[in-house]
Parts: sequence; C-alpha cells; structure tokens
Amino acid sequence: MRITITGATSLPGLSLLDVLLREGHEVRCIVRAESPNRARLGGRNVEVVSGDATDEASLARALDGVNALAHVAGVEFAPQVVAGMRRAGVERLLVFSSTSVHSRYEFRSGPKHRGEEAVQESNLAWTIVRPTMIYGSELDKNIHRLLRFLDRSPLYPVFGDGKNLWQPVYHEDLARGALSALISTGTVGRAYDLPGADPLTYRDLVLTAAEALGRKVRLVRVPLEPACRALRLAEDLRLPLPVKSEQVLRLREDKAYPYEDAKRDLGYSPRAFTEGVKLEAARLREIGLVRA
Repeated sequence: MRITITGATSLPGLSLLDVLLREGHEVRCIVRAESPNRARLGGRNVEVVSGDATDEASLARALDGVNALAHVAGVEFAPQVVAGMRRAGVERLLVFSSTSVHSRYEFRSGPKHRGEEAVQESNLAWTIVRPTMIYGSELDKNIHRLLRFLDRSPLYPVFGDGKNLWQPVYHEDLARGALSALISTGTVGRAYDLPGADPLTYRDLVLTAAEALGRKVRLVRVPLEPACRALRLAEDLRLPLPVKSEQVLRLREDKAYPYEDAKRDLGYSPRAFTEGVKLEAARLREIGLVRA
C-alpha cells in the first residue's frame, strides 16, 4: 500500500512510519518546509514532500498517487484534510484523535468532537483511533518529563488524592494498533480507543516510574482547588509555569478506557505500564537524559 502521513515527525507519527516500513508499505511524509524536525526522518526509506496538513492544496499534492492517508497531525485539522482528500480523489483515511474526546471538560473534548464529526460526515472510508497519553521515548512530553524529574528529586507533588486513573499507551503498541485499523477489513466507519493494558492510579504511576529508575520518591500531596486557583492567577499574570491549570483540573476525572472493540477487530494487545516505562527509562539512560 502507498500511504501519505501527516505529523510524521511526532512520536506517534514516527512510530507508525517505522511499523509501515517494516511491513513493506511505501510511505510519503508531508512536512512543513521550515519544520525543525525534518531531520528526524533521516535514514528512513521514505519520500518527504514539503507541505502543510492544514493547507488543502499542498495536502492534495502530497496525496497524488497514494492509496490512503494516515492523518496523525491532529483531528482538529479534519475539515482541511477532508477537503484535500476530495480534491486528490483519495478515499481511505486513518485519523488519530484522542481519548480526551470523552472528557467532561469542553476545553478538552470540544475540539476533538468537532474534528471527529467532520471526518464522520465526510463520506470517506474513514477509521478513527483514539490513543490515551502516549509515551516511550525522549519525544514523549509526559512520562519523559516525569522520569527526568524523579531522577533529580526525592519529592514529587501529587495534586489531589492521586487516586484518579490513568492508562498511558506505549508508542509501539499504538502504532501496531493503528496499522491494523488501517489495513484490517471491517474497520471503515469505526472509532477505536487505544489505551495501555490496564488503568492505574496516578500515585501508582509515579511510584512505578520511580521504580523503573531505581529511585525512591516521597509523594507530597497538594490540595487540588488551591493549586488550580494559584495556577489561574499565575496564568492571568502570564508567568511561566511547568503545568497548566486545565491539566490540574482534569485530575478530577479518570482517564481509563476499555478496548474490547480494538482487541476483537484489531488484535490489539498493549503492554503494561510497568514494562513500557522500564523501556523508556532504559532509553533515557542510553542517551544520557537520566543517570545510569
């Protein structure tokens, strides 16, 4: 199959790209000409074209002669993607959305809902995959930062009681699930949540990450409401912050999801966080971002 990928230089994009190449597919990547991340594609047998997933014309050019589009760059850009595909005459579409579409907070779920609706109303042969928080390399913006913090500090602040559930997905597991969604029969017109193997509390997530580093950590509870108020005030003052108030606010809700449909239709079988975070910790040691 000949496939164009948007968002190919991101962690999920690179992971999907590598799986596609291992399986013998031909891949074209559309990357902005000024992107500082183009070099991430070096050494891979791919065609790289300059363009922008938010620009209908350049996307249509990047779709010339391919069988499918894997749109990793953000479901929020779905209207432009749909228009570009219609212009190019390509029908098969795999879209990366997010399980935040299930959030009760509109600031998180609203853009995802609107993007998914544009896909679902497109009359294209679409499939949507919804990862949870993705981790697994130095490109990961969440567990990577957690591991580096735990490597430096014996104390870790936990907002609230730490009992909210998380279910991070290892990047390679997500990529394999997404590939199956693209090439499997019967997935057209379906959306699949692709989380990690099992949910765990935020407290346990932090402790498991510390154990992967061989570190001891003391969790320090931070009351949720006062923290949110303080962060909002700092945001109003435009002060630089390591975390946003909306991120802390979302600690009120669980981020854990069943995946029976993906298991049945895609053969989806993600690894446990205990295993995946050890792999990430090993990777960070290898490149010197955490101590040996």
